[in-house]
Amino acid sequence: MKRILLSLAFLSLTSLGFAQKTKNFKIMPSQAKEAKDKGNVKLADSIAQDYINNYLFKLKEGELMTKDNLSFIREFINIDGKGFKLFIKQPDKVNVVLGDYAAQYGIRMAIYKACMPKGDINIRKNVDWNSLEKTITSKYGAVGQEEVYANAMYTYQQAEDWINFGKYYMLYFKKALKHPVYEINNLSWSLFEHVEDQDVLRFACDVMKYAIEEFAYKDYQSLDTYANLLYKTGKKDEAITWEEKAVKLSNNEKSIVETLDKMKNNIATWPQTAKN
Repeated sequence: MKRILLSLAFLSLTSLGFAQKTKNFKIMPSQAKEAKDKGNVKLADSIAQDYINNYLFKLKEGELMTKDNLSFIREFINIDGKGFKLFIKQPDKVNVVLGDYAAQYGIRMAIYKACMPKGDINIRKNVDWNSLEKTITSKYGAVGQEEVYANAMYTYQQAEDWINFGKYYMLYFKKALKHPVYEINNLSWSLFEHVEDQDVLRFACDVMKYAIEEFAYKDYQSLDTYANLLYKTGKKDEAITWEEKAVKLSNNEKSIVETLDKMKNNIATWPQTAKN
């Protein structure tokens, strides 16, 4: 009996030691990141959620709400985890630590991973985006709606469905202009080349004007996009003024100079075979 008890005691200590080894919370963040870097997404998420739920959320609020901890939560945010609930319920506190709109970026990331359609473009372009918008918005509010608009816009751009691309470009940037996830100039250039709807084009002019004023006042490509949008909406003189600025900033890049010449000679600067 004594031998059996000793054996049981040894097994208990061994099990405890194993548990302590596997629950070494100090090394779990690096383990999660290493697994992620190696492409083992499921293992990375498992380690991360264990660390977040069973260690970070047992800390006092002041200890939890640090830049390192919140950055880790955002990197591995899971729509069913405690981190997601924190970001949803206390976005202002998160943003104070991580920066403007950081909580919302995290929320969108989780919604994307869990709820947005993925895979082949032929599948995604046939998604009922209106229905998905209602579902996601009812659960996650304006941030969820913005994520739906972003994915629909990107999907229709890939599918070269320019009417729906223009529609969701407007819907997305009405919400996300001050905190866009996507590169404004690239999207707006695609819209300039392929969309004919004047309302959408005029809206894109406002988007690019804001982008230039806030982010890209020395980016000649953004100035070129803005000038081309102005030109396509019939504002020739204003377009030429901005295109001249683009020429100067680009050090007379050939394509920009050629565009300016077209504007001065009333020649279309967009593809004439564009699909609408």
